[in-house]
Amino acid sequence: MSRKTERAAKKASKKAEKVIIEEKEEEIPEAVPLEDNFENEVSEEEEIEEVSGEDAEEDAEEEEEEEEEETQKQRAIRPKINDEAAMIRITEEFKLKNLPWIETMTVTSSKPVVVEDATDDMARELAFYEQALEAAKMGRELVKKAGVEFSRPDDYFAEMVKSDEHMAKIRQKLLDQEASIKASEDAKRQRQLKKFGKKVQVEKQLERQKQKSETLEKIKLLKKSKFEHMALERI
Repeated sequence: MSRKTERAAKKASKKAEKVIIEEKEEEIPEAVPLEDNFENEVSEEEEIEEVSGEDAEEDAEEEEEEEEEETQKQRAIRPKINDEAAMIRITEEFKLKNLPWIETMTVTSSKPVVVEDATDDMARELAFYEQALEAAKMGRELVKKAGVEFSRPDDYFAEMVKSDEHMAKIRQKLLDQEASIKASEDAKRQRQLKKFGKKVQVEKQLERQKQKSETLEKIKLLKKSKFEHMALERI
């Protein structure tokens, strides 16, 4: 139930109570003491005043709601204003004239965007894409005709916020880092080769010592056999 319906029902119930109170007043009063009768009349008058005050407040609230609804309806049915002639005239008034194209870089599409179904997102976005692509191609050719460079150089690193000297330092730092990494790898390789060379050298020394010991052992055996042969000849 809406607030308006609730207020209407409440107002109707209070009106019914007011009617009942008035009917009671019209009835013949019973014999009661004077003071009690006066108090009852005062209380009934106060109740009537309270009811009338509440009714006035509700009426004011209802009027405010009705005015607000009327305002919303007027806003909803407000006519759309699209004065194309005035917009074109004002655009011509503040348009910059007699300036080279490169100063404004204004590109106008060759044909307006026409979409059969404006609610079709794919068709609408495709039409915008084609219009933007055509404008980009036209702008590229116009910039070339104006003789303005817009392509990035081959040695481009970042947006040209820093000076060329600063960018040269950055490039040299990158080259130094690359050379340091390469030198570290070469040193590591040399250490590995050195370790391998030491190992080979030790193996060769052991082999030589073995050969030397074997040679000495053979010499000893030859000497011993020679002494034995000479001893036998003397006998």
